[in-house]
Amino acid sequence: MATVTVKFFATVREITGMRSMEMDAKNVRELLDKLKQQFGKPFIDVVIDPKTDELKKFFSCMVNGKRIELLNRYETELADNDAVALFPPVGGG
Repeated sequence: MATVTVKFFATVREITGMRSMEMDAKNVRELLDKLKQQFGKPFIDVVIDPKTDELKKFFSCMVNGKRIELLNRYETELADNDAVALFPPVGGG
C-alpha cells in the first residue's frame, strides 16, 4: 500500500472540490475504486464508463507524468510519494 498525491483538473476538480489529496492504494484500479467510494455518484457519472467500470473515453490518468496506457494500465503499481493526475477530455479549436 502506497501513499500518493492525487491531483484533480477541470471538471474532476469541480466534483471533488479540491486540487489534490493524499490517498493510500496499491495500484491505479484500487485508487479509482476509492475515489468512487469517496465522491460517489457525481464522480462516477462524470469520470467512469458504466460499461467498462474504467475511465470514460478521452479521460487521462497519469502516474508521475506518464499515461497509464504506457505503463501497466489499471494494474500500474503505485509507490509512496507518486503523483497521480486525473484529466477530463480537453477540447480545442
